Amino acid sequence: MNEKGLEQYEKAGYLTEPFRVFHIRDRRELEFAFHYHEFYKIIYFVEGKVDYQIEGKTYCLKPHDFVLVGANVIHRAQIDKSVPYERYIIYLSEEFLSQKSTSGDSLKRCFEEAQKNQNRVLHFTPESYEALVGCLLKIRQIEKKKDTSYQDLLLRAAFLEFLVLFNQNVLCQPKAFIETAVYHEKVVDVIAYIQEHLKEEIPVDLLAEKFYISKYYLMRQFKQATGYSIHQYLNEKRIQAARQMILSGMPASRACYECGFRDYSTFARRFKEIVGTAPSKIC
Repeated sequence: MNEKGLEQYEKAGYLTEPFRVFHIRDRRELEFAFHYHEFYKIIYFVEGKVDYQIEGKTYCLKPHDFVLVGANVIHRAQIDKSVPYERYIIYLSEEFLSQKSTSGDSLKRCFEEAQKNQNRVLHFTPESYEALVGCLLKIRQIEKKKDTSYQDLLLRAAFLEFLVLFNQNVLCQPKAFIETAVYHEKVVDVIAYIQEHLKEEIPVDLLAEKFYISKYYLMRQFKQATGYSIHQYLNEKRIQAARQMILSGMPASRACYECGFRDYSTFARRFKEIVGTAPSKIC
């Protein structure tokens, strides 16, 4: 698939297939604002000059890094077009990952580990990343053979092989998570606090007092690191949480309060602004 198709997925925020893979090499300076999407994303970085900003942290990518972006994780790439930028990008739907996981082995384990470590970039051993790239090349070869019998099943099998191998490497190489991210410690602490206390009242004054930082300095640094004001970020995260609750079967009227809103009319208005439809219409 070409760059145009890639941009359409990024801007739409949702995935219409179980999975997609792209291999792109260009010098084009792509400008993406901070954003998030419902699907999961893995990037294999081959070459270029790219800083990847994810939930308040900035990672300067090195060749053979893998980047993990979970569903609804706020991120953007800053790309220097003076050198070629080559990468593989894998998109994975929530449904595909859940359906193909087992009770003992979750294909989302790699994303869960990234969230737990608050670290989204891995650098495996050469032997490991070469095996993973071999899987990606196999997927691309299958995609190119349009008239192959059982092509869809072959693709699914190849994707599963890649995901199983990837998760195995994450579990076997915990030190693969790199520790070179640049970030403002207070901002990252505030993000973690917000994610853990969505149901509670979280005024900016409380955050400033709790983390011993000037209110206005915190607001500036937070916006610079995430692209959102604290109030906007809080609303986005609450609506994301509410949407998942509703999709899981919870009544919208209850999800409203479970995710921290104090009245339904405000919740419904914010929900429609962010999701694009009323909470009563998504299940």
